[in-house]
Amino acid sequence: MNIKSKFSKKELAIIGAILYSCEGTQLRRDKRRNNVYYWVIEFTNSNFKIIKLFVVFLKEVIHIDRSRLKGQLFIYDDVHRKELEKRWSKISGIPLVNFNKTIVFQAKNSEYRPNPNGTFKMRYHSKEAFQKLDTLIRNILE
Repeated sequence: MNIKSKFSKKELAIIGAILYSCEGTQLRRDKRRNNVYYWVIEFTNSNFKIIKLFVVFLKEVIHIDRSRLKGQLFIYDDVHRKELEKRWSKISGIPLVNFNKTIVFQAKNSEYRPNPNGTFKMRYHSKEAFQKLDTLIRNILE
């Protein structure tokens, strides 16, 4: 059973709103551009299933144009970058050409074992989509 058929549209809306409230970037001002608002949906997680679920939410509830969805991977230097980029691309449905530059961190100490899958961030620039998501969150949480 796929995610789309597993949940009703209402359930998917509630799940997506709660996920974004916990893991999404809130509205902020861009100080580089005279404090204008930065209308972007950004969602970060390291769980493949959560990312896949959030993509379905964006498509089915927010009605995004998937061709405009961007991805970015954050990893440590001890993992296979190209393999992870391909895997996250497949899971998220975001083509590699829509990926921003992968950020590679140096391991801080040998005792710490970072997530071998890295952390994935999705970005979608749209004032209309952000406002729709924000309204949905406010309606569900009030």
